[in-house]
Amino acid sequence: MRSRRERKVRRKSSALLVLLLILVFIQALGLISAYAQPRPRIALLEVQGYISTAIAEWIEQFLSTSTFYDAVIITINTFGGLGDPTLRVVDAIMSSPTPVIVFVYPSGAQALSAGTYILMAADLTVMAPYTIIGSAQPVVNGVPSDDPKLINFLVEKMRTMARVHGRNETQAARFVTHNDNLGPDEALNRGVVDLVAKDVGDLLEKAHGRVVKKLGGEVTLYLRGAVVERVSRDVRSEVLHFLSDPILSTLLTSLGFLILIVGLTNPGLGTELVGGILILLGLLGQGFSVNLVGLGIIVLGSILILYEFYTGGTLIALPFGIGLMVLGSILLIRSPPGVIYIAQGWLEEAMISVILVGTFAGAFVGFVVYKVTRAVKRRTLQISLEEFGRAAEDIPSGSVGYVVVGGEYRRALALEEVKKGDEVTVVGKKDGLLLVRPSKSNKS
Repeated sequence: MRSRRERKVRRKSSALLVLLLILVFIQALGLISAYAQPRPRIALLEVQGYISTAIAEWIEQFLSTSTFYDAVIITINTFGGLGDPTLRVVDAIMSSPTPVIVFVYPSGAQALSAGTYILMAADLTVMAPYTIIGSAQPVVNGVPSDDPKLINFLVEKMRTMARVHGRNETQAARFVTHNDNLGPDEALNRGVVDLVAKDVGDLLEKAHGRVVKKLGGEVTLYLRGAVVERVSRDVRSEVLHFLSDPILSTLLTSLGFLILIVGLTNPGLGTELVGGILILLGLLGQGFSVNLVGLGIIVLGSILILYEFYTGGTLIALPFGIGLMVLGSILLIRSPPGVIYIAQGWLEEAMISVILVGTFAGAFVGFVVYKVTRAVKRRTLQISLEEFGRAAEDIPSGSVGYVVVGGEYRRALALEEVKKGDEVTVVGKKDGLLLVRPSKSNKS
């Protein structure tokens, strides 16, 4: 009896052991399956500073090929930017096949004007603590625009984006019509922001499982435990974005003209090349779309400064030339081509910077030109009559050209026709020019 009872106990123990092993095996399979399942992939794009053509191209190109990711996070910290690039970014986000999350980050950042339009285009809008959005009224020619056509378009654009994503249409429109500015808590309460998160990790946790609305329908976000991959701009995009800063591009253009003037008044130093390069870089930063009025004024100012040099330094054209160059610089920064969506306070600070740098640089170049003209004038006066030289080029009778006298190039008026290489005689001076005629030795 006892042995039969023992065998029965052993059979029950064996059955329990087998059952336990089966449960452990099933649990192990579950763990293996969980670890074998691929983790979500998130792309992280960081946008800081001016919304430029370079930023628009970068975001457009990336979002068009972002299907390998489960979501794209764009952190943004900006005072605004150009109108066309802003709308390009908005359209790229709205048409993106991958859910796009726009995150105003880090704490203390802002997404003003152009940044607010980009934020409202996102499938999920998130703000970090102590950040600000708003001030979305467009700026044209340096002042906030009340043009009904433009305002009505932008208001409807904001309403449409809010409608697609199920947000507060009235508040979205007020960003344009009333320049409202909201912090994260107020924006969340008014229904224009979906989440408040302290960092990207907090965002992923809070956004996990949320359903977002896109043009193509609703999408559920699975973000917990995601692998976040930071996406950097290429060298070309970095350079173009650096040059596109409105203060930098305007100063490069203005300083380029000033350095070009120094080069033209002192040929052979290589400063003409430096000036030309700076001008091209400045124009490149503006996307080759230049305010022709502002550029024309800068050119006119340059001509006046050159006129000051070639007329012997009367000190009349010089201050007007410097003033025109500063004015042209102001026009370039306040009136870039097209509409800009940028905070008015930043625009005023940028203008002050350009005025200060432009005035200082203009005064310095003016001082250099003044010294050069005085030195040239003194050297010219030291040339005595009946001094001999040679013609550096063919000079018809009654025309002005260059001659070499005393080992230096001089502008001279030919009283009779002279050929290049002919010996000439200085017979007088008039209005800063040497009066020359062919020497008798040329005829013998």
